[in-house]
Amino acid sequence: MKNRTIWLLGCLFIMLEINAQEISVGGIEGNRAYLEVPGAKISYELFGEGEPLLILHGNGGSASSRHQLVPQLADDFQVILMDSRCHGNSSCPAKDLNYQDMAEDVHALMEHLGHNNYRIWGHSDGGILGLILGYRFPARIHSMLISGANLRPDSTALHGPLVAFVERYAEIEDPKLRKQIKLMAFHPNIPIEKIEEVKVPVLLMVGDRDAVKMEHTLEIFKALPQANLCILPGTTHFISNERPSQLIYWIKQLKQPFSSPSTIEVAEEMAKMLFKE
Repeated sequence: MKNRTIWLLGCLFIMLEINAQEISVGGIEGNRAYLEVPGAKISYELFGEGEPLLILHGNGGSASSRHQLVPQLADDFQVILMDSRCHGNSSCPAKDLNYQDMAEDVHALMEHLGHNNYRIWGHSDGGILGLILGYRFPARIHSMLISGANLRPDSTALHGPLVAFVERYAEIEDPKLRKQIKLMAFHPNIPIEKIEEVKVPVLLMVGDRDAVKMEHTLEIFKALPQANLCILPGTTHFISNERPSQLIYWIKQLKQPFSSPSTIEVAEEMAKMLFKE
């Protein structure tokens, strides 16, 4: 009876690991499997052992777009790569994409794998998903590196030419790519008050020539309750290609305790000594 109950619950939540296959990336052995979630079949890959590091790619990317980083991370983490719905090896539902559904997919995978807590690196779309996870599903998140993320799809958050580019999504012939770009034309729409609810430590990263406006990144940084800010000089939106060694360094720093030192507190202590306060 107990086994039958477990089976029925599995059917109810429509989460099933199927067709696992062995893969190799840069000499690191791993495996790819699929998880069925409401409306999609999600592909994910596992490499290495240790504390789980979940990597969420950007729009138009995939797990394979992060393969070059796996050899540098697999000694420190169990590296978990997933393809967002309508990306990579994951299926592409007929309905339009939205980040809330995609965040549900990530949460389903986290629950399926069953780790107590995860470190997350999310970039661009993946960064948006990380922020959503941070206020919706914080219980199993240890800390996050969020890079190139925005809360709005308009010119208050993104540079004008990027907004104009995605608004032309209807002209794209490939239906899958058209759906991906359409996502960026209308989403996300995350109130800043939701970012104030992110209760996990965040390293917020942006290139100083990013697609995301610097003032928007600062808006996010100021709203996050526990955050440090990293601005990479001479860097565009494509940080993993342009600054891979710095990215790897900061990902590995997610294993260290979070700290947010204050120059003001140091100055106040100095004032007490200097001015006999």
